[in-house]
Amino acid sequence: MSKRIVQILAAPEPNLFLFAFLLNFVYEVWQAPYYEFYGSPSLADKIKDLTHCSFGDGVIILVCSWVVSVLIRSRNWVLRPTPKLTFLFTSIGLLITLVIETYRVNVSKVYGVPVLAVPMLGMSSLAVIQWIVLPPLILYLARRHMLGYPEQQRLK
Repeated sequence: MSKRIVQILAAPEPNLFLFAFLLNFVYEVWQAPYYEFYGSPSLADKIKDLTHCSFGDGVIILVCSWVVSVLIRSRNWVLRPTPKLTFLFTSIGLLITLVIETYRVNVSKVYGVPVLAVPMLGMSSLAVIQWIVLPPLILYLARRHMLGYPEQQRLK
């Protein structure tokens, strides 16, 4: 692999986006039956919607990372996340999601959430759970991937 590709793959952003997209896609598939778009006539339409949502979740993760990076003046905080930084990272994602989901459900009427709605917001509690559970896991996986697995190095 070229040195430039290795440098890109070693940066925090590609790792965060990759794990965010993959984990959110799985979560989106699991929660899809609770959303109206699940009634789409074709599998291709469902996959397109799930991919769109997962891509958006990946972008939100990047925004969260950039905000934390600006606040502490380092992109490499991902390598040493403290509980405070992890909480901040997760909270920013949850706040962004609350705003976007509330707008999409209540203002633009893009989709509805027939079950498990958060009172007064109208958005699904599944999205709230998603943004409490997944960001710390994404952060952990991205960090582990960037650092490698030192235990494996000793086995060689």
